[in-house]
Amino acid sequence: MAEKLQNTTLDVLLKKKVLEKPEAGVFLPLLLLLIVIGFVNKNFFAVNNVIDILRSTSYTFIVAAPLTLLMICAGMDLSIGAATALGGVVCGWGLAVLHWAILPSIMLGLFSGFIIGLIKSFLVVRFDLPAFIITLGLTKIIDSFILVTTGGVAVSGLKNDAFKILGQGKLFGKVHWTILIAIVIGILMHVILVYTKFGRSLCAIGGNKETAKLAGIKVVKTRFLIETTVSVFCAFCGICMCSRFNSGQTAAGEGTELTIMAAVIIGGTSMFGGTGSILGSFLGCLLLAVINNGLVLMHVSTNWQNMIFGLILVVSLFIDKYRRSKNAGTV
Repeated sequence: MAEKLQNTTLDVLLKKKVLEKPEAGVFLPLLLLLIVIGFVNKNFFAVNNVIDILRSTSYTFIVAAPLTLLMICAGMDLSIGAATALGGVVCGWGLAVLHWAILPSIMLGLFSGFIIGLIKSFLVVRFDLPAFIITLGLTKIIDSFILVTTGGVAVSGLKNDAFKILGQGKLFGKVHWTILIAIVIGILMHVILVYTKFGRSLCAIGGNKETAKLAGIKVVKTRFLIETTVSVFCAFCGICMCSRFNSGQTAAGEGTELTIMAAVIIGGTSMFGGTGSILGSFLGCLLLAVINNGLVLMHVSTNWQNMIFGLILVVSLFIDKYRRSKNAGTV
C-alpha cells in the first residue's frame, strides 16, 4: 500500500514538474499537431519534408533566439523584418554592384544591422521612448529606403557560386548549413541566458528595472548590447536568405515580426519580461513551421493560413497572461 502511494505521489510530482515547464505550453500542442497531420498525410514524415520544416524553422529561429533575450529584458522589436531585408539587400549589393568578395559583403550586411541596432538603442534606451512606436517607425523608414535604392527590384547578378553554400549548401548532402547554424546560435544563446552574468542581468532588468539598477547592474549598457545584437542577427538571417535565393529580396522579412514574436511568447517567454526559454522559442518556431507545412500539404488556401497565424498571435497573448497570473498566484 505504501509503495503504491509512493509511486502515485512520484507520478503526480513528475506530471506537475513537466506541466509547469514553460515549454510544456507549446510542446503538447506541437506533439498533438504532429500526430494529427501525420495521420492525415503520410508524406508529412518523409525525410525530405522533415528537413524542409527544419530548414524553415532555422531562419525564424536565427532571429527568435536573440529576440528571446530581448523580450526577457522587457524589450520588443517590430523592425526585425525590415532589418532582415536590409541585411540581405546590402550584402547582395556588395556582391553584385561593388563586386566585393564574400566576406567583405557579408560584413557590410552585418554592419547595416549594427547601424540599425545603434539607432534603435539610442532612441529607445537613451531617450526612453516607446519601443513599439520607435521600431514601427524604423520599419517604415528602412522599407522605404530599400524601395527607393532598389526600385522595388531584388538585387540580382550575384555571380559568386561560393556564396550559395551558406543558404543552399548541405552537410553530407542532407542537412542544410542554416539548420546547423541555427543549432549553434540556439546553444550559444541558451548558455548566455542560463550560465552567464549577462543572462542573469537580462532577467533582472526584465523583472524590475529599478531593482536591477540598485543591484549594481548596468541597465543602459546591457540594453544597448542586446538591442544591437538582435538587429545584427536579423541582418545575418537576411544574408542567409540572400544566399538561398541568390538575390537580395526586398521583402525578405516582410510579415515575420509578429509571427516570430508570437513563437517566442508561445514558447514561454513573457512579453512583459523577466522569464523566457531558448528551447521554448525553438519549439514555438517549429510549431509555426509545422502548421504552415501541414496546411500546404492539405492544400489549404493561404487566406486560411493567415487567419490561423493571426489566431495564434491572439492565443499567445492569452497564454502569456494566464502564465503570469498563475505565477503571481503561486508567489
